[in-house]
Amino acid sequence: MVNDTSLPSLGIERRVLVVDDEAEIRAFFEDFLAGYQVRAVADGSEVAPLLPVFCPHLVITDLRMPHQGGLSVIRMVKDHDPTTEVLVVTGYGRIDEAVEAMKLGASDFIPKPFEVEQMRAAIEKCFDRIALRRQNAALIHANQELQRLTELKEKFLRLTSHELRGPLTILQGYCDLLSILADSPTDVREAGQAMQTAVSNLTTIVQNLTLLLAATSDQIPITRQSFDVMEVLRTTLEEIKVHAHHRHHEYHLTGPDRMEALGDPLRVTQIARELLFNAVKFTPDHGTIWLELGAVADEHFAIKVQDNGIGMASTEVVSAFESFYETANTQHHSTSRTNFRGGGLGIGLTLVRDIVSAYGGKVGILSEPGQGTTVTVSLPLRYQPPASVKA
Repeated sequence: MVNDTSLPSLGIERRVLVVDDEAEIRAFFEDFLAGYQVRAVADGSEVAPLLPVFCPHLVITDLRMPHQGGLSVIRMVKDHDPTTEVLVVTGYGRIDEAVEAMKLGASDFIPKPFEVEQMRAAIEKCFDRIALRRQNAALIHANQELQRLTELKEKFLRLTSHELRGPLTILQGYCDLLSILADSPTDVREAGQAMQTAVSNLTTIVQNLTLLLAATSDQIPITRQSFDVMEVLRTTLEEIKVHAHHRHHEYHLTGPDRMEALGDPLRVTQIARELLFNAVKFTPDHGTIWLELGAVADEHFAIKVQDNGIGMASTEVVSAFESFYETANTQHHSTSRTNFRGGGLGIGLTLVRDIVSAYGGKVGILSEPGQGTTVTVSLPLRYQPPASVKA
């Protein structure tokens, strides 16, 4: 057996565990596998503690050892990770032992003394299989992601089609009515108000989709100016009350009279608006919605929106921030930001998440079915743009 030829380093961390009671064999592999991470032990009884710590890609084991032999090593390795490759190297192996080793999952059975090129080929073949498994796993993951994106695209097209069709139908209908009802000031005024609402809805849809597109490119702009957070929340809540007056909710706003901050009042408005609209949609008529502003010790302020609505199951909480996610069945989609369980594009909480992330804050949800939902957003009192933005 020649030991002056080593495998070239492949530039990737590759871990090999050698189990052999012959010191000469262990020394050979430590030299031969230069560029690899190699651990060598003298008996199978030393393998179990190493597996969860070293996590070898390949185990090269002798068959006959004083305390615990190679067959036990194969069982331990495969129980720990079935994808770990195992080479059996022995000078005393019998055919039945070779067959048993292969049944247990060994990749190859090499008798001693072996040729260096034979060993090189066996080891390279093991790592080729490892690489192939990883490529297959990557392809499976890519296919799953492609399927998810395809489903997301179809859902997006279905929802946006429905969302845009509603306001456009209203606009078209009232445009037709205006030509007929021109002599009735009351009817004309009501038609104008309905058209204005429809235009407002379309504008909001376009703005939210534009903001979502910016978020996917990590380009949500955050401005830096002085503003009163409480005034922003107070104004936003009054807007929600007007839009959702027919729901007869009870609203409570608590917090300091003023809270000066340095940041983006528009983004804070968007966060509060989306959270309040969500609370309105999922709280039955005559329910209660709380909006709270508080200071946090580490120079942050917290906006909390709480309701006593229908709440969410834990699986829904996990998915709540996903784009185009709706708790209702999208096949029965019904467009409304204010009606109970009204449908939408399903991007409200996604926008909240992305704005909060761009702002350098945090957002969390607590919810239980039938017990309501609480969403808390924490944002810095003094927004600092990332270094890359400053540059």
